[in-house]
This record gives sequence, structure tokens and C-alpha cells, in this order.
Amino acid sequence: MLKILIFVALSYVFALIIDFIAIIFNSTAFIWGFLRMWSVTLSVVICLAIYGENIYMNFKQFFILSKKTFIYYLIAPLIVYGSLGIYIAIALPLGFFDFNAYVGVIANAIRSTIASLPEEQVLNLATITAYSQIASGYIAAISINAFFAIGEEIGWRGYLYRVLGFKPSLMNIIVIGCIWGFWHSSATLLLGYNYTVNRYIGVMLFTLYAMALTYPHLLVSKETGSVMPAASLHGAVNALWGLTIVASNLSIELREVLLGLGLLGIVSWIITSIVLYIIHLKRMR
Repeated sequence: MLKILIFVALSYVFALIIDFIAIIFNSTAFIWGFLRMWSVTLSVVICLAIYGENIYMNFKQFFILSKKTFIYYLIAPLIVYGSLGIYIAIALPLGFFDFNAYVGVIANAIRSTIASLPEEQVLNLATITAYSQIASGYIAAISINAFFAIGEEIGWRGYLYRVLGFKPSLMNIIVIGCIWGFWHSSATLLLGYNYTVNRYIGVMLFTLYAMALTYPHLLVSKETGSVMPAASLHGAVNALWGLTIVASNLSIELREVLLGLGLLGIVSWIITSIVLYIIHLKRMR
């Protein structure tokens, strides 16, 4: 228990410091995101050092490489596409999802860049770009986004998961999901991360959202013994899930509460987790 408390305390303090640095020095989102995510790995290194554990051997365990790991690394991002499909199936009948709104955002960006382009070409280019970005999200998931996400996954699905017994149990889903989600709270409150308007409610919503997201991450980590598939899954979430926010005509206030990082997103990932759990049970028989 003390190991967990020390790890959590270090992770939260480092995150808070980086958030303050971002405010003071007006850091770019790229640098801020990289430092924040990899600060979790620093917490792991310090915890291992405090308890006299072999850092190299532990990290070797986190990065078990095998054919199965490689396959899961490539497949894991597809879970996000599936969950996105579930989200759209729920949001579309409610009038909460409008792909044309996403196309419109891209079209406005094109107009501001190439003012002389005919309107028909603007809309065609925007539509092609919108669909291609969804497809290219997979490439981002297994490359740059995964590299960023590894910094967190070493902590959440590597160190913390193993301290808790390395089983995708309901208790571990709640504990890891809660710690993971609340780790973002200082970014939400200080920087408006993900919730620019509903910051206090956002802290609660994102914690619930992270809990709903946790089972798939624990499952792919347990199946392979490696954090790598969890990193590509995490990377895919960061690459694709923003579509649930921009593809809507709701106000910002309602988007934050109701859409992909709010109630519908939580429900979608709970359904995704249940489906994965059923599939896992059938495979175990």
C-alpha cells in the first residue's frame, strides 16, 4: 500500500509542477504533453530506487517483446475504432453526432489558408481530409502517440498494475482508473485540459471516463505481459476520440458534459469493456 501511495504522490506532484511550468513559460502543448506523460515513468524509477529494486529488470518486464506482443500492439488501436462506432450508434439518433460539423471545421481552416479556392473544392477537400484523418489516426496511434503514451503506461499498466497483482479485476479497474483519471485533474483545473468551461465537473467526468477506459488497457497488458499494446491503445484514444467532440453542433458547455469525454463517452467505453470481457471469457473456455 505504501508503494502505491508514494508512486501516486510523486506522479501527482510532478504533474502539478509541469502544469505550473506550462503556465509560467507558456509551453507548447507538444512539450507539455511529453513532459507530463513521461513524468510518470520518472515516478516509477524513483519508487524502484527507494525500495532497492532492480530498475533494469523491472523495465525489462514492462517491455516483454514477443510475436503476441507485436500482434496485440497492432490490433489494440482497433478497439478504439470499435468503441467509436458504438459511440456514433448512440449519439447519432440523439442528434449529438454530426460528421458534417467536423468537415465544416476543416473547411473553415482551408478557407483561411487558401482564400481563392472555389467553395465546391473546399468542401471536397475538407471531406477527403476528414476521412483521411480518421484513417491516419491508426498510424499516429502506433507511432508518435504510442511513444508519448508509453511514458504513462510504464506507470499505470506497468508498475502500478503489477503492484496490485496484475489481474484485470473490477477492483483494479476502479483503483487504476481512478488514479489515472484524477492524475489529469490539475491540468483540467489549471489549464482547462479537455474541459475549458466545466472544469470542476470535468475532473469527476474524466475520472469516470478513465475508469471506463481502464479494462481494455489492463486486458491487453495482461494478455501479453507488456505495456506496449496498452501504449498503442492509449495512443489511438488520443488520436481518434477527439472526433466525438468536434463532430457536433452542441454548445461547448454541453459537449464537455454529454459527448465523448462526458456521459456518452463513459457509456460507450463501458459497453466496449463488457464486449471485450465476454470475448475474453469465451476465449478462456
